[in-house]
Amino acid sequence: MKLTPIKIPKVKRKKSGFEDMFFVMVVIFGVVLFLIILGKVWSEIRHPLEGGLNSTVSNADFNMTKNFDRIGSTITLFDKLLPLLMIGLFGFVLIGAAMYMQHPIMIFVGIIIIAVAILLAVIYSNIYHQIADSTEFESTTNDFPISDKFMEFLPFVVFIMAIGITAAVIWAKKTGSVGGL
Repeated sequence: MKLTPIKIPKVKRKKSGFEDMFFVMVVIFGVVLFLIILGKVWSEIRHPLEGGLNSTVSNADFNMTKNFDRIGSTITLFDKLLPLLMIGLFGFVLIGAAMYMQHPIMIFVGIIIIAVAILLAVIYSNIYHQIADSTEFESTTNDFPISDKFMEFLPFVVFIMAIGITAAVIWAKKTGSVGGL
């Protein structure tokens, strides 16, 4: 019996690029919207849940108020982590764009994609503010100031991201390290 090595087929990688900015915007919009909904739900159920658990469980060994305060502060802590998410997503798009810009015509395609991305960023920003400024979420959005600012300036964030990606890709082309940055 002859042993033959296992051959692993090569998988053709999808070239990504500026269109990954759409993914970034959806992720940012989804995370921020999830945070304010989670904060609203927690503020609504906290006091009834705390009252119900305090009436059924002895409070001698377990301080429920302290633990419920920790849960509330943990939810708002995610707001402070949003800039780190932005940095990670920027790196994701930067690496993908470097692989994408192999042909000069892609610069014009990139400009069109950037314009559409900025338009969608304006739409997402407006949708977020319509939700956040409603009477139901008004008190909750005060707990998430960083997310609120990011969503307010989302079109500018996308524009700055596009400028940074374009500059990095052009710099990489000049140095001859396209595709690897």
